[in-house]
Amino acid sequence: MSRAMIEALVRDGEVLGRQHNFAGMDLSGADISGAIIEEANFTNANLRGANIRESILTRTHLNNADLSGADLAQASFVECAMSHVRLDGAKASMWNAVSCGLRGASFAGADLRTANLAQSRMSRTSFVGANLTKARFIKSRTEGIDLSRAICEDTVFIEADLVHAGLVGTRLMRTLFLDSTFAGRSMEGLSLVGCQFNGSNLTGCNFSGADLTQAGMQTAKAAGAWFERAVMAKAILMGADLSGAVLRGADLSNAILSGADLTEADATGARLYQAICVGMKAPRARFGGCDMTYADLSHAVLDGADLAGATLVRANLHQVSDVGGRIPDRGRALKPDAERAEADLWQRRWQPG
Repeated sequence: MSRAMIEALVRDGEVLGRQHNFAGMDLSGADISGAIIEEANFTNANLRGANIRESILTRTHLNNADLSGADLAQASFVECAMSHVRLDGAKASMWNAVSCGLRGASFAGADLRTANLAQSRMSRTSFVGANLTKARFIKSRTEGIDLSRAICEDTVFIEADLVHAGLVGTRLMRTLFLDSTFAGRSMEGLSLVGCQFNGSNLTGCNFSGADLTQAGMQTAKAAGAWFERAVMAKAILMGADLSGAVLRGADLSNAILSGADLTEADATGARLYQAICVGMKAPRARFGGCDMTYADLSHAVLDGADLAGATLVRANLHQVSDVGGRIPDRGRALKPDAERAEADLWQRRWQPG
């Protein structure tokens, strides 16, 4: 069957089904836009520069096919076999890939803006230099993917494994990593402005020198992680596990650490100017030499913590627990508020249960 015949079938609204075998055929530049393809075989086919816009492919075989430069905009691929497929330079904005096998595929330099890749297998897939702005990777297998030099602005990764992902030269800005894992990997010196790591596993990661301005790590697991000299101004760390973390010299100005666990963390020399640390748990933590000017430490647990040399000018130490703690500069903090203490007592009294 020739390329012209295939294009004619598509124009006539024919469904390309399992009876159609295009394996190994040269279909470069073919116009099959708007096609409905179900279980057809394009294994090893040459589809370079093909127009597949707005097409719907279901359970189609595309293993080892070459779709370099193809137009996949607004097309939908469902349960397609696409191992080692080449999509280098493909125009795939608003492309949908659901439950597809994309293991070892290459999207080098592809335009995947606002694309959706859901519940697909993408182990060792390459997105080198791809534009992934506002793309969504939802509950897909991403072990060993390469995002080097990719643009990941406002990109979403849900339940992604990025422990061994290539991130050399990747542009990460306002990227959302929800319930994803980076455990043990180095993120040293990366620009991660506005990135969100909510619920993610950051255990043992190295963020030293990274720019995490306005980043979010709500409920993240970052025990033993390194944030030495990291810029974390206005970061949101509510409920994060930072036990044993190293925050030496980090800039946490205006950061929110309410409910965070900093048990035995080392924040020596960190800047916590105007930080909100209400209910922060930091027993045996080290805050020596910290600037805690105007910081709100209400209800914080500082048992055994060392705040020697910390600046506490007008800091709020309302009802902190500091059994065995060292707080030499306490005198420059705000005076105890008896009325607030009474209000807290009444609030606890009337809480359900």
